[in-house]
Amino acid sequence: MTMVQRSSTHIVKSDSLMDLGLGDLYSERALANGVTTHKADLTFASLPYRIMHEFQIPVYQKIAERDADFYERLEKAGFLHDWGDDGSGLFMKYLRRASGYYIDVGASELVANGDVKLAHGNVRELTENSVILEDGTELDADLVVYATGYGSMNGWVAT
Repeated sequence: MTMVQRSSTHIVKSDSLMDLGLGDLYSERALANGVTTHKADLTFASLPYRIMHEFQIPVYQKIAERDADFYERLEKAGFLHDWGDDGSGLFMKYLRRASGYYIDVGASELVANGDVKLAHGNVRELTENSVILEDGTELDADLVVYATGYGSMNGWVAT
């Protein structure tokens, strides 16, 4: 199995995101500390977008430390990973462009441990039995799954 990666993507493990990124607001731990969903929503919404990245960068630095082995294995497998324009991770990528991130619940291990191979570039054409990339690389294929995100979510939200 081969995945064609067109551009770099920010991946964050769901457990790390919930523990380090959202745990003080949205978790059993938060509820035990009196932080209801209503209070959490108000707290999160009260942070101006202009300075939000300053609060996100340290969170993603901790995530990078916690999951360093995972990110090292992804990189070694050839995965193009990024932390966002300024290292601020998922939330800022969502707010700025509504794409380019993935919350991992285990599937990325298939890439990190080599079960899913990687190719890079854009698809030029499909043949009956292959995918041909723009650089001429031909990948044998019995099945092609388009997992492209189909444009920015901003357009869907606006309608």
